[in-house]
Amino acid sequence: MSSPKIIFIAAGGTGGHVFPAKRVAQKFIKEGSKVIWIGTNRGPEKNICKELDISFIQVPLYGFRGKGVLIKLKALVAFLVSGVVFLFKSKPFDRENYPMIVFGGYVSLIAFFYFKGPVFLQEQNTIPGSVSKLLFSTNKVSKVFCGFPKTKQIFENFDKKYIKLIESGNPIGEVTQSNNTNNDSDKFNLLVLGGSQGSSFLNEHVPKSIEIFIKNSQINVLHQCGVNKKESLEKNYDLSSKNIQIEEFINHISQSYTWADLVICRSGALTISELISSKSVGILVPLKNSIDNHQMENASYLYEKNASWILQESEEFPLNLFNLLKEILEKKEIVDEKKGSLEKIKIKPSEQIIFNEVNAWYE
Repeated sequence: MSSPKIIFIAAGGTGGHVFPAKRVAQKFIKEGSKVIWIGTNRGPEKNICKELDISFIQVPLYGFRGKGVLIKLKALVAFLVSGVVFLFKSKPFDRENYPMIVFGGYVSLIAFFYFKGPVFLQEQNTIPGSVSKLLFSTNKVSKVFCGFPKTKQIFENFDKKYIKLIESGNPIGEVTQSNNTNNDSDKFNLLVLGGSQGSSFLNEHVPKSIEIFIKNSQINVLHQCGVNKKESLEKNYDLSSKNIQIEEFINHISQSYTWADLVICRSGALTISELISSKSVGILVPLKNSIDNHQMENASYLYEKNASWILQESEEFPLNLFNLLKEILEKKEIVDEKKGSLEKIKIKPSEQIIFNEVNAWYE
């Protein structure tokens, strides 16, 4: 199966959009395609393009949902300017009907300025974002790669039968499965993840909840806090303990999942997909004010399968987390029960599915 000579990828802003795009870009590069990435200067995408040694088209797009009138007007101007920038900078590459894959979020709006080839959408969350719905409802996309079964169900409600919906799962690469065993059998390994940007809520409240378990030498802790948040988090822990490791960002997350017996984390789409792939049991703490409450919907996918716990943000969170961890440490077999449920969830080869479906367009 031959792949297109050139493929445009549009993704930016947060890791939730950018990291799946990176995985797909790597797949097409491996198969011999040239990747042109469209993004902003505010997310990790520019550095990723340097890492992959691929072309980068920077546009001044930014988010507008939930903002005031003035910000929305500025976003509209930025949208129009971005279109002009893209049309000018992409001209050397758009001689043929090359495909574009967009990964949701405001950067995907650039698809409205692409007229040469087909546009494909990869939606990570259970609840599609505003831009994804807009692209779908205006018939701008030809195929949609859905991160979860519910994602596909929601798009089906639009009754766009000529747009193909594919339940692809999320592109996360290879994630080593958790072995649920410790090098030190007396201690329980706890991984705390706040997402690509870290979580101020988890950074503030998790140390309070687990303090006594650390003092009693019951747990080892690896806490990912987010860039530039390490110094403030260190004040919340007693660093005299050798059982605590704090990292701003974890580059090799697969190894951390393998090490962990339990994960405390947000419920972004990629985190949920990583938990499934690594068979890691999580205590999920959905972001309270996430758009369309999508993090709660993501978390519910595992919770309803008895494959995780959910604790919501509230004043009672530290006590609720303490009580749950106390129960888990007293009855560790309940983690194995959740892990058994995770084992039943089928893992899809997302990058390969997307690659095949894009190439099928040209056959």
